[in-house]
Amino acid sequence: MAYLGKIVVPIMTLLATAGPAHSGPTEIETIETLWQAPADAAPMLSQSFAAAVPADQIAAIISQVQAQTGAALSVTGGDGRYTIRTQTHEIPVELVLDDNGKIASLFIRPPQALTMSPAETLAAFEVLGDRVSYTVMSSDHVLFEKDADTAHAVGSTFKLGILKVLMDEIETGQRHWRDVVTLEAGDKSLPSGRLQTFPVGAPLTLHTLATLMIAESDNTATDVLIRVLGPAPIANELGIDTLLTTRAFFTIKADPALAERYREGTAEEKSAIAAEASGRQLPPASAVMHPLTEGVEWYLPVSRLCALIRAVSAADVFTLNPGPVATDDWQSIAYKGGSEIGVLNFTAALSGSDGADICVSITLNHTTAIDEAKAAGLFTRLTHQLSQR
Repeated sequence: MAYLGKIVVPIMTLLATAGPAHSGPTEIETIETLWQAPADAAPMLSQSFAAAVPADQIAAIISQVQAQTGAALSVTGGDGRYTIRTQTHEIPVELVLDDNGKIASLFIRPPQALTMSPAETLAAFEVLGDRVSYTVMSSDHVLFEKDADTAHAVGSTFKLGILKVLMDEIETGQRHWRDVVTLEAGDKSLPSGRLQTFPVGAPLTLHTLATLMIAESDNTATDVLIRVLGPAPIANELGIDTLLTTRAFFTIKADPALAERYREGTAEEKSAIAAEASGRQLPPASAVMHPLTEGVEWYLPVSRLCALIRAVSAADVFTLNPGPVATDDWQSIAYKGGSEIGVLNFTAALSGSDGADICVSITLNHTTAIDEAKAAGLFTRLTHQLSQR
């Protein structure tokens, strides 16, 4: 997982260059064999796949999945998309074989617990964190909720507020998607993202910045947009007193004394400390790889996150990354997630071909690391169940 970024499950993703797609009994047999004897995967891999993902890594990942889900009872599917079913889980798998019948591409999605209803799935979230809040809304009707108006730490999902302010200013003609701004040294932050590696002075359109901020949760793109738009309107949109840039967040989190000053400060003092932190040298990633520092984060209720994502859901920046939502289940998906150690949020605005309009936002806070793979699988399960209503 990135230090602060989009919800992904890298330990369960195996991807390499794909060749021509095949489907049918051969693919199912390949998955069955791989699942029964992951330590013997080497002969099953194409040369390009093996170069990208060593066989021992595959064995370790599959063993980790099996420890969570148990043994496979069946494998079904076709056209590159398959489902492994165990007694307690379904595991979506995407597989491509090359012309020689070797694995050219493999994508193992988070296991989905076989909960029987959305209510049961939401209950399964509640054991993953000390503080859990959620809302599930159909249009303006609340289907399920728990502490929906209580603000919890949400990580990068706060970036929805930046997108909302940007889109409002584009709507009024103050700005345009094609407007170009330049990257400054003080914008550079820690990953997730890629812009921290770009040269100072690089020209970037507002559309590029917004796309990277949403699709890749690029923290440097985020801080450029905060500088361009100004922190005050974004804080107002989010309903908070003080807006941290991601650079200030990392700097404060890395310094316990500064974090204590920030936590105990007034809104005015917090703004001054955030400005001070932004001017400091960026800390190493290792200095921030520890659990949630209470008070140093972006605290928002899931009810506000649903309102925000619904307001911006038509933006094409959401088309690149649907998060842990199955694209086959919904006609359109607007998704943004957030995470750091002890913080996890999933927020999605979903539209079905039947006109269904669903918003889901779930936040988990915990004193230690959260099982992100399990949570992502539950979110996939929940959104699938909601598509069947």
